[in-house]
Amino acid sequence: MIYSQAKVITGGLAHIPIVISFFYFIMTFFNKRALLFAETNKSIKLKSKVVESKTEAKPMIAVKAETGEIKETEVKEEKARVIKEISNKLEDIEKKAEDVKVKVKKKEKDKKKKKKKKDMKRD
Repeated sequence: MIYSQAKVITGGLAHIPIVISFFYFIMTFFNKRALLFAETNKSIKLKSKVVESKTEAKPMIAVKAETGEIKETEVKEEKARVIKEISNKLEDIEKKAEDVKVKVKKKEKDKKKKKKKKDMKRD
């Protein structure tokens, strides 16, 4: 039995929601299982005891200033390291570009020589 194009297209369009819903149910089933597995295997955190220590209490302003200075120096060191890495990469790229430039010039010279030889053979 031969079906027209319209029947084939409508049949295909009618089955698309069925296929999508089938895969949706499969996806939700496995997601539920994965969530249950994660909950059952969740590590239990033990409550830690609060222990008072007899350390010297520093004013919060001094502590904040110290941590701020440490963070600033760390940030500066990180920036310097990143800049150094970038400059090294830039130098490598410049060297490669120079090498490519030399190779291109060499190939152009070779092409010109070959072309001159061919022209001379024709005469």
